[in-house]
Amino acid sequence: MAQGASVGLFGILCRPTWGPVSRVACPGIAALRRVAPDAVAVLALALVAVALCGCSAAPLIDSHAADYRDTEASAGDAQLLQNILRAKDNLPIHFADLSNIHGSIQLTAAGTASVAFANLIGSTVPSTAGPTLSAQTSPTFDVGTLDSQDFTKGLLSEIDPRIIKTLFDQGIDPRIMMLLFFSEYRNYRGERFVNNFACDRSRPVDAERGCLVRVQDYLHEIDSLIASKGLPQQLQANVYVVLSPIGGTLSGSWSLKDNLGDLRQLDTTKQKLIGKQLYSISQPLLAICQERNHRLYPLFDQSVTGTDSCTKSEVIVEHPSRANYSLWVRSTYDMLQFLGQVLRFQEEKGNNRCLTLDAADRHCDSGEVLFQVNAPAGRPVVATRYAGRSYTLSDRGCRTDFEQPCDNSLQVLAILELLLNANKAAKDIIATPRVQVVP
Repeated sequence: MAQGASVGLFGILCRPTWGPVSRVACPGIAALRRVAPDAVAVLALALVAVALCGCSAAPLIDSHAADYRDTEASAGDAQLLQNILRAKDNLPIHFADLSNIHGSIQLTAAGTASVAFANLIGSTVPSTAGPTLSAQTSPTFDVGTLDSQDFTKGLLSEIDPRIIKTLFDQGIDPRIMMLLFFSEYRNYRGERFVNNFACDRSRPVDAERGCLVRVQDYLHEIDSLIASKGLPQQLQANVYVVLSPIGGTLSGSWSLKDNLGDLRQLDTTKQKLIGKQLYSISQPLLAICQERNHRLYPLFDQSVTGTDSCTKSEVIVEHPSRANYSLWVRSTYDMLQFLGQVLRFQEEKGNNRCLTLDAADRHCDSGEVLFQVNAPAGRPVVATRYAGRSYTLSDRGCRTDFEQPCDNSLQVLAILELLLNANKAAKDIIATPRVQVVP
């Protein structure tokens, strides 16, 4: 019978077709069959390494970037809350900025393999494969101080009326706006209402309310004004400038061609020429407006500008006169100090007492709270540590559409953060040596 070798799909058959050839080929083919699983393992290891080389790690980068964004937001919120707590204790405040977070992600794949080719001649030495996979992240961050001259001047300057208008138009409760952004109100009778917690030494201190009397009187006066107009809670605002005539009208012939040189000398931020009359331009002014029959009217009596202060960006006033009311706009620093006073009041009063927007309920857990820490009700959202204690701002989860009383602490913190960002500039963020965190 002739011998030979026939390689099938599932086995090896040796036939005596080619005697000498078969005696060499059949053991070799059998040895290859034994080596095949090891070769497959080595090939798979090589494929994994090649695949990792071409991997962008996009899901991992996206996850880390989301964590970095959360970290930056949490650090900013915690720093702001800590400064309010320092203001409560009359301590200096300091600001820094987490200007950059650098993330480095490294994926490594390696492997060692040992194939026993002696198996071709019948050896039983095992083949080995040792895969190695590793991942490494090296986050670094830059912290820069904001305690520069320009940033400090911005904190001490009056808040831009355009920012106040934007927040009014968003529908924020006007009681919150009047408490946060204005430090004093004088009515048409000349009576002065101060919006802070300083004691009025000309009046006896109330045994129950103490120095809060000034804040409550201020808020009561504003509420009475709004109620006297028969208004809903929603108010709007407008920013305008007053144009006051400078001297008389220009005499003689006047043309752009002949007098272009004179026009170039005008400071267009301070003067404006309309026809032949030169006007001075005032600083931006804020008008708080009410809506009646789909038209806007000034909340306060403005006989000088009339309704134009609520509907126009420029109002010409031929005979300027002093308004019979006035509101003093706070600075960002003043607002931060005011919130520190609010927390000091909460700490000194205790017994679940907070500054609320509604005099009917002064309780921290159920009233319309302006700002508080460690609320007795709600889910903690912002947290920080100060003087060895933990402090949190919480979300009570109120339903404004059902007129449920809210804890406005988080909204107030967001407003203050917006004002701080308005004073930041890239040149104010001073770079410091990089800090690397090695897990």
